[in-house]
Order: sequence, then structure tokens, then C-alpha cells
Amino acid sequence: MIRLVAAEWLKLRTLTSFWICAGTALVLTPAAAALSGRLAAVVLQAVIIVVAAVVPGSEYATGTIRTTLLATPRRIAVMTAKALVVTTVAVVLGAASLIPAYAVDVRYGTVLGALTVDIGYCVLVALFAFAVTLAVKHTASAVSLALSAVLLVRLVLMVVSMMVGADPSTALGNL
Repeated sequence: MIRLVAAEWLKLRTLTSFWICAGTALVLTPAAAALSGRLAAVVLQAVIIVVAAVVPGSEYATGTIRTTLLATPRRIAVMTAKALVVTTVAVVLGAASLIPAYAVDVRYGTVLGALTVDIGYCVLVALFAFAVTLAVKHTASAVSLALSAVLLVRLVLMVVSMMVGADPSTALGNL
């Protein structure tokens, strides 16, 4: 499994799109936090969705998934290694982007608790985008589907919180 994870990390870090996304997250998340704390979360989740979709999507797009599955015929092991890389990247990119964002926007609440929750959310969003990409096997379609679903859930929670007049988690707890 260690060799599979190392191979997946090598594939990811040699993609130019990964470095562009990482740089975008590191620059735009704190910049968005300066404008609005909520905007920072949206920027970061969009970047993480793209990164998570690129991990399997790039191999499906180029056809190199065949070579990967010939080298390691156990699909579960390959997909687990990919998911571990996606999770690790989401944690590291989330922390590296959110710490400066919290430094810019001190109104964001207690830093450690919010940071932990936001990084956990980044991981969930990344794994969701990863699963969508495995289902549709096309990077652009997966990004648009995952981003639409995540933003729709965010919108529904905001509407529910306005209707109930409370925190969205409180509103969901009362249902």
C-alpha cells in the first residue's frame, strides 16, 4: 500500500494543474477572508473539488488508468491509495490556506475549533468530489456536478437557517 500511495502522490505532484490549484488556494483563500469569512470557505472548497477530481480524472482522460490497473490489478487498493492522497492533500491544503485566512479575519470565532471543523469539511468535500469523478470518469463533469451539489447544499442550509432564524446545525437537529 505504501508503494501505491507513493505512486499516486508522484502522479499528482507532476501535474501542473495541481500546483496551480494549490497556489490559487494559498493566495485566494486569505484574500477572500479579507473580504468575507464565508467567501473564503467557498473559494477553498472549489479549489479542493478541482484537485480531488483531477486525481482520478487525469488518468481516465489520458487512458493511463489502464496501465495503473495492469500494474496493480486490485482496483480497491488503487482507489484506496488515491483516496488517501486526496485526503492528505485536502488536510494539508486546507490547513495551509485556512491558517492565514484566520489571521486575516479574526472575527471568524475560536480558531482551533473552527479550523478543525473546516479541515474536516474540506476532507468530506474532497472525498465527495473524488467519488463523483470515479462515477462519471470525466474531470470537468465531476467538478461541475460536485461543485453544484456542494453549493446547493450550502444554499439550502442558508435558506433553512433564515426560515428558522437559527444556526443551520440547530435547524437540522430539530427536524
